[in-house]
Order: sequence, then C-alpha cells, then structure tokens
Amino acid sequence: MGLTKNCFDLCSITLTILLGLLLTGHLVGIGLGTVLAVVGVGRVIALFQHLADKKIARLSGMAA
Repeated sequence: MGLTKNCFDLCSITLTILLGLLLTGHLVGIGLGTVLAVVGVGRVIALFQHLADKKIARLSGMAA
C-alpha cells in the first residue's frame, strides 16, 4: 500500500511538473514540502502496515 501511494504521488508530481513547464515555462506548485510529504506519507503507511498487519488481519477475521 505504501509503495503504491508513493508511485501514484510521484506520477502526479511528474505530471504537474510537465504541465507547469509546458504551459508556463517554469516550475509551478511543486516545492520541497510537496516532495517530502509524498515520500514521508508513503513510507509511514508502509511502516504502519508492516507493524499492524497481523493484528488487522486477526481483528478482521482474515487470519488463519
């Protein structure tokens, strides 16, 4: 899930950069905070999933 989030966000950032450069000629709307948030949120999701995966499966009734 975390990796999927990172990939989706990186594709969104890439599209934003390309459209900004194409339409305005310079970088618009993408800063360091955006990039750090993309990487950080995806990694936090991956860590949470790793730490809580067995408990979530057990509570949802999907654990053997």
